[in-house]
Amino acid sequence: MKGVNVEIMGQSLTVASDGGDEWARSLAATVDEKIRHIRASGQSVNSINLAILAALTFAEELERLRRDHQALISHLEALNQRLSAAIDGSEFPHGEEQAR
Repeated sequence: MKGVNVEIMGQSLTVASDGGDEWARSLAATVDEKIRHIRASGQSVNSINLAILAALTFAEELERLRRDHQALISHLEALNQRLSAAIDGSEFPHGEEQAR
């Protein structure tokens, strides 16, 4: 897999991604932007700490998205069960039985 040159925190890096060069550039730009945002917040930290803070921020966002995703899956499963029950005739509006 061929790499693409990107710049993060003023450092030139060669990275590769299964998503291709544009995807790798986009990810690098997102990381660089997150680091710039942390820097702009007034925190005076060295480069390693900036990278760690950015990683922690991304980890928090990822965990929140995982939890949201699981909640959505659970909600969809519950809706699917209700729909299946309604189609099967075991659940009717206002407790009424469907005429067969």
